[in-house]
Amino acid sequence: MVAVLGAVISVAVVVALSFIVIKFVMAVRDFRKLCYAFRQFPHKKGNFIWGNLFEYPGPDDRGLKFQRDMTTEFPRVLTAWMGPSFPMLIVNHPETVRIILRTSEPKAHRIYHLLEPWIGDGLLLSKGQKWGRNRRLLTPAFHFDILKPYLAIKNKAADILLEKFQGCHDRGEYFEVFNDISMFTLDVILKCAFSYDTDCQRLGYQHPYVKAVFALSEMAVKRFFQPWFHSDWLYFLTPTGRRFLKCCRQVHAVAEEVIQKRKEALAKGSQPAAEEQSRRRRCLDFLDILLTARDENNEGLRPDEIRAEVDTFLFEGHDTTASAIAWAMYSLAEHPDIQTRCQREVDELLDGRETDDVLWEDFNRMPYLTMCLKEAMRLHTPVPFIQRQLTQDTLIDGHTAPAGTIVNIVIYNIHHNPVVWEESMEYRPERFTEENCNARNPYAFIPFSAGPRNCIGQTFAMHEIKLVMAKMLRRYTLELDPNHKVEKFESVVMKTKTGIRMKATPRQPAGQKY
Repeated sequence: MVAVLGAVISVAVVVALSFIVIKFVMAVRDFRKLCYAFRQFPHKKGNFIWGNLFEYPGPDDRGLKFQRDMTTEFPRVLTAWMGPSFPMLIVNHPETVRIILRTSEPKAHRIYHLLEPWIGDGLLLSKGQKWGRNRRLLTPAFHFDILKPYLAIKNKAADILLEKFQGCHDRGEYFEVFNDISMFTLDVILKCAFSYDTDCQRLGYQHPYVKAVFALSEMAVKRFFQPWFHSDWLYFLTPTGRRFLKCCRQVHAVAEEVIQKRKEALAKGSQPAAEEQSRRRRCLDFLDILLTARDENNEGLRPDEIRAEVDTFLFEGHDTTASAIAWAMYSLAEHPDIQTRCQREVDELLDGRETDDVLWEDFNRMPYLTMCLKEAMRLHTPVPFIQRQLTQDTLIDGHTAPAGTIVNIVIYNIHHNPVVWEESMEYRPERFTEENCNARNPYAFIPFSAGPRNCIGQTFAMHEIKLVMAKMLRRYTLELDPNHKVEKFESVVMKTKTGIRMKATPRQPAGQKY
């Protein structure tokens, strides 16, 4: 009996070892094929173990210069290795970018899962049928009929922001741009998308939601460059990982409060008067649509899907827009002559009105300001990079990238590609004249991404940016603090290490009301 048992064990060990050896041989074979495929693309030789990981100086001005230099050397596509077994492609040219963005290829799970505990499997991260279904369900939230009533909210929120500028002027103080603008965009997204008022603009940067989002962005970028912490179970054992989860809980608490208050309001008004029903049909917000949307099977979004979309839009609807506005202000303050020309355009539009409120039809009547805003988004690129993961072998620039390849679409590199943009570090609004835009590849300027997975809220965001900048330039002249150095910090969105200090000098007689 003992001999039989020993024989069985021996056979089992042999089978197990054979299985391991076969799997190892297959893994080596697949890895050799992967290496061969990636060697066909342009690349810099990297370290045998770390690849190109430690060549990158960091997510700051040095790192951005490194990216520009690499784009000059490899203007179309290149391979980079983050360690011995983690290759990725980086596409830098409109033609190579188009190959990826014209498809519905999903976000790279290996990277974007770093954000999933924060924003869930919402529209930003979801893929396949779920993404397609939810995109269809949420698209009505950004119809013009839904967006138009938001103008009154945005105008009022902008007035609060400009009152804060006036207070700083009266006290002879500079203000920090990102702090105040982040509060403005958070106020707008909460009120427009969720009909939720927190008075966050007056609470200032100490608002717990904004502090948590800033910390999450910083930790996510740092983790991206630490592949050994890409495993959740290991990362969440560390002090930083535990802090990340704590910040996630703070962000989720805001989303859950927003949802709960709306559910309570809907329950109380379950049978509103006909007049209220009519009003709500005209003024549905994003949360209304989340709670009431139904697909072709008459199925709505699950509670976890609703929270994921709320978390996603709270982040994407305020942080990215805040970055775009802050860098637009910085660009105009750096170029007083261009700022003056924008002010003249806004004055011609608003002269003779009782207020400086921006109307729906005004958005197409500010061509020069629009050019300036686009050039600021090109030069400073609010969303510096996005990623996709190929689901099938794909021909890119004459070489085949195998299924499973992670493709880095570094929007900052595309916006500074010297093959496309002459003197890319110069601020030149005339790049965006109609003639120049028509002559340029449409994938050369993609601040909101492009293709089927582009930003669903880009019209909402551009209206917000134009509105607040027009009102700001109507009332004030912007000037930078000459004693403060502005240094970029490349996070999930483009920010700064120590902020942007600025003052706003009134253009109208003191005490004049708008």
